Amino acid sequence: MSRFRKPMFGAFVGATTAGGWLIMDLMLPDPEGDYFLFSLMAIVNAAVGWNVVKMLNKKPETKEATSEKWHTESN
Repeated sequence: MSRFRKPMFGAFVGATTAGGWLIMDLMLPDPEGDYFLFSLMAIVNAAVGWNVVKMLNKKPETKEATSEKWHTESN
């Protein structure tokens, strides 16, 4: 992805997510809906954070490891 596309994609995803939460907040009944919505937001944010940490902890493969893997799979 280019340097310009990544931030634009992130801003679009963030705005879409915020808009989705707002629409759900307006559609749900007031006291019970807030408890449900805040619980759902906590679960979704925890899941996203978990996946971001997993993604950041992955080590990128080096060219040698990739070429060795390709040679062993092709034989």
